[in-house]
Amino acid sequence: MKAKTLLLLITLLITLINPTSSQTKFDFSKKGNIHDEVIYSWDNYYRDYFAGEIKKRLFEQGDVYILYDAQIAGLQSFVEMTRRCKDTKQMAELVDLLSPVFSQLKPIAPDNSAGWICTGGSICTAYGLLGKEVPLCSVQFLGLLGALATNITENIPLRKQTPAEKTFVANTFNTISVQLDRWFTPNYFKSVDNRLPRTAADMKDASAGHYFSDRDLWFLTVLSDLSELHLAGVKPAAEDGQKAWADLQTQKEGIAKIFDLFVARSYITTSPAGNRAEIDKGFWKNHFDNRYAKYAGPEAPVTWEQDAAGEWKMITRVKWDSTYLSDDVSWDISHARRLVPAFETFVRNHENIKKVWGYTNPAFDPVALRQAYANQIIQKIWNKSTTSPLFTNFWSGDNGWYRVAYAHQTGRRMEGYTPYGMNDSMPLGGYPIWGAFDPTLRTVFQNLFSLSHSNDPEAKSFISQYYKSVFANRSKSSAKPVGSLAFLSDLVEVSGGKGK
Repeated sequence: MKAKTLLLLITLLITLINPTSSQTKFDFSKKGNIHDEVIYSWDNYYRDYFAGEIKKRLFEQGDVYILYDAQIAGLQSFVEMTRRCKDTKQMAELVDLLSPVFSQLKPIAPDNSAGWICTGGSICTAYGLLGKEVPLCSVQFLGLLGALATNITENIPLRKQTPAEKTFVANTFNTISVQLDRWFTPNYFKSVDNRLPRTAADMKDASAGHYFSDRDLWFLTVLSDLSELHLAGVKPAAEDGQKAWADLQTQKEGIAKIFDLFVARSYITTSPAGNRAEIDKGFWKNHFDNRYAKYAGPEAPVTWEQDAAGEWKMITRVKWDSTYLSDDVSWDISHARRLVPAFETFVRNHENIKKVWGYTNPAFDPVALRQAYANQIIQKIWNKSTTSPLFTNFWSGDNGWYRVAYAHQTGRRMEGYTPYGMNDSMPLGGYPIWGAFDPTLRTVFQNLFSLSHSNDPEAKSFISQYYKSVFANRSKSSAKPVGSLAFLSDLVEVSGGKGK
């Protein structure tokens, strides 16, 4: 083993065996000790972990939900860290990891354009999706591919890109174009038109057709990436991509309305501490998963018991009452994590979106909107404690039970998320990178990281209760939690240096 590698390993092991005190400063800058830990973890665990999951689930089982899981489980955050730190070696490794997925594209009716089809896995089986495309999984994965492709074109000059990197970028452009062209049907654009004039007052039931969805936001994210790639000189890799790209150029009016819908559903509240933003405020009041949004009691609304025959029966402990509905409830903080990659590309490509898609609405100000969404965290979602930070379940600031009896129809016995039951979504959801422009968030997330290294019994108890999945199994010799890749990656080079 090389001396430098051995020294790094010994240093990391000492850090993990003897957690540092609250007075120790962590170096979050490029080439600092946290950056080194991320790279070490990637080299020694995560790269092989994701390669194994993609091989097993996509290639052997035909489970397209690995596309969704790979994006959300840390790869997007890792890609953005390599962008900030210009980690070209790791970019090449990401290309090697993700490129095989293109080979699993299959013809999809009615036009036989290429897409990913689910042929196995527990979720597709339970929901009757076998033999079908799952658009959310596909477009969420395209968000990851677009992030890596733009990362390459930004940080590696064309003359220095390897053949594998050039092929990956071209295939990404081609695949995004083809799939967007298939999804952008007249019926989809009609649904956008129908939703544009809607207000929260129009929501009399739980009709999902009125929501601004995560799919809509991912469409905008990959459209933004596509604009950057196009202006970087990238061309589609095949004839189907060329045709799809030409078709997309005829759909600028409809594309502009998707952006308009996002602006319309970004509800802005004026505040002395800074404008704050909520996504789809009030539209989700009657959504089934949110029906206990204002019930914050300790008793689970439902539990399960086995009868004499061994069958599980759901028992209602807290009868639902209409007072548990929140008039202002919007997305939960886990689903809202899609805002982070969206704003990364919106801010970077504001001018490119104008040039390529002709979208010039002055209300679409990515920098101001991103700050307003960050302000919502500080003013409404965060509990205002820098030493014991907690976050409400809902973006509105409501903190009742979420997803009570979720997916019960598939046989799951889920009670639901308790108040403050989704705290992990903040450190794992990409939000720490907003600390680059918001000192309060930077302090909160750096303090949370420091708290995880404390020997104080109260600190250990707090982390175990609220952030177990983020910091569990820190030993290099044990199986690592997949989620920690996201948090560590997002902390790197956000502060511009050291922090407590």
